[in-house]
Amino acid sequence: MKEKKGGFLRWPWNVVVYVLLVLVFGIFAIPIILILMGIQRKNNPHGISEGYCLSRTRKRLVWLVWALLVLVVSASLFVLLKVGLEQDRAYWETMDYVTLAVCGIGGPLLLIGGIYLGYTAVRDSFFPEKSYLAKSIRSQLPYPEEAPPVEQLFAMVDQDLRENGQWFGPVGIGREWVLGDGVNKIDRIRGIFVINEIHQHHTQTGVRTSRRMELVLIDDRWQRTSTSFNDLRDLEAAADYLALRVPDARQGNGNQCASFWTMDEVARDAFEREFRQKQSLRASEAAQREFLRGESQDMILKCGTQATSRVTLALVEEHLRRCLEGTGEEFTLTPTRPVEGSGRILREMSVSSRNGTVTLKAELVTRPGEQRVGFLKNMDYQEALAVLEDWLSLKAPRLESWEMGLVYGFGSAKDQDRQPRKSLAKLSLIYASGAAENHTTFTQEDIQVAAEGIVDGTYQLVDLTHPSGYLWIRVTAGDRVDGRCTVEATKPSGETLEFYMAKMSSREAAQWLLGYPHGSFMPGGREWKRVKKPGG
Repeated sequence: MKEKKGGFLRWPWNVVVYVLLVLVFGIFAIPIILILMGIQRKNNPHGISEGYCLSRTRKRLVWLVWALLVLVVSASLFVLLKVGLEQDRAYWETMDYVTLAVCGIGGPLLLIGGIYLGYTAVRDSFFPEKSYLAKSIRSQLPYPEEAPPVEQLFAMVDQDLRENGQWFGPVGIGREWVLGDGVNKIDRIRGIFVINEIHQHHTQTGVRTSRRMELVLIDDRWQRTSTSFNDLRDLEAAADYLALRVPDARQGNGNQCASFWTMDEVARDAFEREFRQKQSLRASEAAQREFLRGESQDMILKCGTQATSRVTLALVEEHLRRCLEGTGEEFTLTPTRPVEGSGRILREMSVSSRNGTVTLKAELVTRPGEQRVGFLKNMDYQEALAVLEDWLSLKAPRLESWEMGLVYGFGSAKDQDRQPRKSLAKLSLIYASGAAENHTTFTQEDIQVAAEGIVDGTYQLVDLTHPSGYLWIRVTAGDRVDGRCTVEATKPSGETLEFYMAKMSSREAAQWLLGYPHGSFMPGGREWKRVKKPGG
């Protein structure tokens, strides 16, 4: 969406002009100031010239005008009340007591309201680090107390809106943030509500009608942010666009918003669990669709000094063709966890070619210090491609016709030394929001954070593969049906690798996640059930 560039009464010249107008014309300058603000907003609707967030905080300066109006009305009520109190008792008996009560109560309330409006306008306009907008961004970060300065906070949202922003009236929606009267992180939104209400007020001169159009967002802390709209089409378009970004959030109108926001703690926890389950299921389905398209996230392809985890059948076919033609190097396909088949546990498939024949080497999982053993077979292009296609689906080949021997026996030791074994270490995290992360390098502190995330609900799934490749553990958080975590882990047993599964509390699961890689825990007790394969 192409944006207009602002150039009319930019900060701080607009403030200088407003102050001069007030000094010259007094209260009569208010209409002129409002007209100038309207022109400025039209020429620079979203604050492109100075940053969206900073411009939004400085627009609070208009509250100073309203604060002045409120204080004038408050002063008028105090004057009216003073005049009434200075009259004799006879005047009191003929005076409208309702008017007197309104003056006595409304005056102080309007005085407090005017002071608050003025204070907020000055604070947000001249001290943005203390503004409501900065506080709302800071509070949604993982560690609010360690948040960066306000310039970096605003720049983070501004950059998202510049690169990915779609504007619907006063609301900008980026990839990660929503900017309205407040700021919301998209992955924390739990409720999206459209309020379109028409109110009628009966007065002595007739019926007055007012319309309230607001977009209300409720986040996972159950905090409410609302933004007023002037155009119903913009309001509905913003709500629909956000609904596509957060399809599992609750949607509705004003009455449904009130019911959702006032839910008790038990209902909120139930909704949050259901929300996380839907997000995790959606992420799982997306990963499955990605897999069906031929792209494997569970495989690492290494060719020479290059490696990638974005492995597709087309990529493997290209490497195989180049290897067969002599224009490419040998390559290996290493799954992120061992592959079981034909009664064996395999850790890696190597592909080479000589004289128009493809040679596949499937290496077995062995314990540290043991000799590296594998299977070898020579085959043509089509047969090799079929085996590698199954390997990408984590299916082991039938090894009956393959030759068994030491891995070093299949090739020269010099070649083996030139291509050292790649670590299989991997830490995969799926957040409660559905977002996923994969790490091939990590520390014990990272595993500690992952374990804590299982306990506090940050992560829906943690998948850890030990560098040696034969130690693997996965912890899946519970759901509303069964709050216990599901823990899956491997246990080496001779030449085979056994898989186990157990149910336990989140704190016990966290202890397993920390202790298992170091041998402190080993599955196989009474609470563990042996399964054929992971997730089986």
